[in-house]
Amino acid sequence: MNQIKLVIVGAGSEGTSIYYCFRDNPNFNIIGLVDVENVTDIISNGLLNDVMVFKSLEQLSDITDIDLIIDATNNPLISEQIDSLKRNNTRVIGSPGIELLVTLIDNKEKTEVKLLSLLSSVQDALIITDNQGFVKFINKTFERYLGICPDEFLNINIFDKYPGNPLEHCARCGQSISGHKYSFGNDNKEFSYTVTPIMLRESLDGVIGVFRLSPDIFRLMEELQRSTSIIEGLYDRLGQINGLDELNISDVMAIDKMERIMLKHALTRFGCSVEGKKKAAKALNISLATLYNKLKKYQIN
Repeated sequence: MNQIKLVIVGAGSEGTSIYYCFRDNPNFNIIGLVDVENVTDIISNGLLNDVMVFKSLEQLSDITDIDLIIDATNNPLISEQIDSLKRNNTRVIGSPGIELLVTLIDNKEKTEVKLLSLLSSVQDALIITDNQGFVKFINKTFERYLGICPDEFLNINIFDKYPGNPLEHCARCGQSISGHKYSFGNDNKEFSYTVTPIMLRESLDGVIGVFRLSPDIFRLMEELQRSTSIIEGLYDRLGQINGLDELNISDVMAIDKMERIMLKHALTRFGCSVEGKKKAAKALNISLATLYNKLKKYQIN
């Protein structure tokens, strides 16, 4: 799509609102600002981005490819002058259309400011992409978690950077997705997440993801599972000691009681001689000195 080449006439509050609305819109190219009434709100605040500033409407006659003139002066004399100077293929928007346009722009700007303030204040990490995966917004929490600067992340394609990530799955299926474990690349942080499609007129417009560091309970559960496997393996080893498999090992007992039983069964199997005690200590994976100390502790002869 070709850019619409736009000129704003009037640099007052209405002209400022229009300038803010269109300056970052890729579909528009503000090629000039006519400061007819010497109202320099935009200029004095240094808000122009390489936009030509004209002091009279006559200077517009040198520009041959203006698509749209927005008259923000609300001055009938200036409106007449614009009509007399413009080319046939140039459209003009003035009052009352300009009033409606400014109202819509102001409402849009206020809504965006409130939304960005809300998103930036959320303690969870937030990321918003378009439907192709290009990052359009990340909040401060996301920056802090990943240790990145916005310039390093905005407008990159996260589908390509992290293939198979939850945002990509959400965009493909068009449905919300939740999970407990995801890490961005080689980062050692694990996140729980909820990713939701952004629908506009029943079409996918983008994806928003909410990521939070996985609660400690999940890591504790994994540690418990590993510990359970180790304990079950220990029970299997203990069952190899003669007579221990006859014990009701599923009963809960104090550790010192179990230790006393293990010592007795080890001595029963290997004997109470010095050589037998050496073998018992090796089977129990303790030193001979530790074995003697435990025998003394539990008064085992």
